[in-house]
Amino acid sequence: MKRQYLGDSYDAVKRLWQEAFAEWAPLYAEPRFMPEDIRDAFTVITRIPMLDQNHPPRYSIFNDPDTGIRSPDRANQREGVTHVGLATIVKQLDDRAVRCVITFDQSHHREPGFSPADQRKTKMLCLRGKGLHCFYYVSHAPFLFVFSTLVSLKEARARLRGVGIPDHRIEMPQ
Repeated sequence: MKRQYLGDSYDAVKRLWQEAFAEWAPLYAEPRFMPEDIRDAFTVITRIPMLDQNHPPRYSIFNDPDTGIRSPDRANQREGVTHVGLATIVKQLDDRAVRCVITFDQSHHREPGFSPADQRKTKMLCLRGKGLHCFYYVSHAPFLFVFSTLVSLKEARARLRGVGIPDHRIEMPQ
C-alpha cells in the first residue's frame, strides 16, 4: 500500500469487506504490506486494524500488497511489499483461528494467450490442489478470498450477497 493511493476507491471496497466480515471474522491487515507512517490513516478509512497478538478467537487476514499475488509459475521470485506468494497465503491459513485470507490482486503478466481470467484460474486451481477453497471478487479492484473450509467459503459468500455483491462479481475455479 503506497501513501499516494490512500483514500482511493479501492479503500472503499476494503471497508466494505471489513463491514461484511465484522461480526463473522473481522479483518486484520498484515502489517508488512503497510508502511508504518500510514497505518493509522489506513485503519481510519478502512476500519481494518493492523494484525497483532490482540485479535479475537476467529478472525480474517487482509493482505494489501502494492501489486498482488505471484503466479504459481513465478513462485521462486521473492516477496516484498509489491507481491505475496500463494505459499504465504496457505501458511496464513495454518492458524485455525483464521477463517479467511483476503488479498488484493492486480498482478497480471501480459503474456499472449494467458488472460487475467486464466491467471486467476491458475492461482485458484493451485490453492484447490492444496485442499483450500477460494474465489475471486472481480472488478476494477480484484481480490482473492481463500478459506480452509468449504463452510467458511459459503458463509463468506452469503455475507457478500447480504451487502449487495452480485453473483456475477464472484469467480469460482472450474
